[in-house]
Amino acid sequence: MNELEDSDSAYLQHHAKNPIHWKKWSKKNINESLKKNQLIVLSIGYSACHWCHVMEKEAFSNELIASFMNEHFTCVKVDREEHPEIDNIYMDFILDTKGNGGWPLNCILLPDTKPIFAGTYYNSNDWLSLISKFKAIYEETPHKLIEFSKNYMSHISKEKNTRHGPCLEIKNLFQDWKNFLDLKDGGIKSNQKFPMPNFLIFLIRNQSSENWTKFLEKTLKKITQKGLYDHLEGGFFRYCIDSEWNIPHFEKMLYDNAQLISVLAQYDASNNGNKHHEMVQKTIDFWLSIKNKSDLFPASLDADNNEGEGGYYWFKKEDVRVLLSNKEQKDLENKFGMTTELVIDDKWHIHDDQSKTVKNKKALLKKLNNLRAKNSFPDIDKKAICSWNCMMVVGLIDAGIAYKNSQWLQLAEQTLNSILNHFIIQNKCQRLVYSNDKIEGTLEDYSWLIAATLKMSSIINSSFWLKQSLFWGGVSIENFWSEKKGLFAYSSNKELYKQSFEIEDQVIPSSNSTMAHNLYELYRISNDVKFLKIVKIMLSKVAGKAKEWLPNFTNWMLLQQKLEVNLLQYILVGFKLEDILTLHTEKRNLDFIYILEKPSDIFIFQEKYTEKVKNIFICNENTCLSKIDTIKEALNVKI
Repeated sequence: MNELEDSDSAYLQHHAKNPIHWKKWSKKNINESLKKNQLIVLSIGYSACHWCHVMEKEAFSNELIASFMNEHFTCVKVDREEHPEIDNIYMDFILDTKGNGGWPLNCILLPDTKPIFAGTYYNSNDWLSLISKFKAIYEETPHKLIEFSKNYMSHISKEKNTRHGPCLEIKNLFQDWKNFLDLKDGGIKSNQKFPMPNFLIFLIRNQSSENWTKFLEKTLKKITQKGLYDHLEGGFFRYCIDSEWNIPHFEKMLYDNAQLISVLAQYDASNNGNKHHEMVQKTIDFWLSIKNKSDLFPASLDADNNEGEGGYYWFKKEDVRVLLSNKEQKDLENKFGMTTELVIDDKWHIHDDQSKTVKNKKALLKKLNNLRAKNSFPDIDKKAICSWNCMMVVGLIDAGIAYKNSQWLQLAEQTLNSILNHFIIQNKCQRLVYSNDKIEGTLEDYSWLIAATLKMSSIINSSFWLKQSLFWGGVSIENFWSEKKGLFAYSSNKELYKQSFEIEDQVIPSSNSTMAHNLYELYRISNDVKFLKIVKIMLSKVAGKAKEWLPNFTNWMLLQQKLEVNLLQYILVGFKLEDILTLHTEKRNLDFIYILEKPSDIFIFQEKYTEKVKNIFICNENTCLSKIDTIKEALNVKI
């Protein structure tokens, strides 16, 4: 029988009515596969995934296919957002064997869960042909599949994704990057365009030449004015399906939006401007409008509605002609990109060329909003994911600092307190907590929890938040650190066919690079050299691989910069929020700032608090200066 009906996952619920006897990933179900000596069909996806929905309708709802799968396979469905540790290891397999992957991720496994084949979307005929082929091979010549598996396992045990290097090189010259960049349309060179937030942060911190500055501005212009951004309701889509950033894949993911809030806020802060303030405001407001009752942010918004992919967002040419005058239609062409060149199947996706103005912009947007409101709203995947909510906390703090918005800072603090209340159970961080179930946290969840508490300590009550950071840093080392590998494992689950060590920065920075940033700051506040020792081991492990593909190691290079410039620590006692934000704005995220509100035994705070005394301590790794009582004076101090 189909086991998914009682699942809390929106993605698994999409498949709960399939005639396939889907099972959840569990030790019990894997043991059943072993007992029957049955191949496993493992199908992985997520709720907002368009092609997952297509395959569900075309193949997994097909009675003939279901009957064949039920008879010959153990069929397992996984929501990748619930179990990224499972998705990671099978995505590694498809990348190793095919060079690229995506979702749905459909794998054929031996009964012991070792992979022998992986692919993505299949139509019903191709899928039936594929599984029929593997069923026949396993019945007639099973040794061929077993031998393939042994060879693959031998390959991954020998290979190495990490090589020692003396130190990680910071490649920030424009010439170093030219082969990776789309100089015409911005972003990383590709037929599809992902925003890659950490790469943009790297550029914001390393505008070492006019070429870099121009490239960064071009990329941000494309991201904010073309199709990736929802110009009516706010929020960013996951990626664009073309290299010019015109047409998005219409799902909205919390992790993209949280990080892009940080990108735009940090860009404006570094340029002393408000260029993206309205866009940040609309994006935050959008996510607040679909927020969970638990004070946590939902995971995603579906790409599809009842009219298919992007059905909520497209504007049909005929509807626009009926609603708007000829003059208004001309304005739409000039301002919002509704031109003949960008019409697809007699419909448009709205852009916003900010170099052009129209007097009736608000009226036009209102009419377009009224048109959109007639469409059915996409499904919201309401599950709250720990790491993604922590990313939103960081984004809200960056925005609060850049635009001096105390409400966003309060929202960040409220959200972080909800995270602690919701996800922390018996000194363990959970990834997801449902009413009847909880799912154990991965390194991503722990690393972003620490990052969020460190970030919060730069605004309020540093003693409390840094104690949280230090505690979870210790727990992370205990649960995930591998002395043999010199890196943190992605999961503490020992029942998977292999361990995953995530080191490459993708749309989300790698969990290892995020943790390494955390540990360096924990070393600076605690003077505990074990943190620094681990950081240096990790950097040496990725140094060799970082030379191969620079865009995937930007967060590591940002960390190496921190070590080389010896960032200062500013400890503020008795200052108001306005002064704290002024210091942040002037320092532009280039130093550590802490707010001491009471005595603390944390190393960096010892003997620094005096009640009703206003003071700023400025410290490097060797010494501290004090008796500084204005922000202006602090900014002029050299140490």
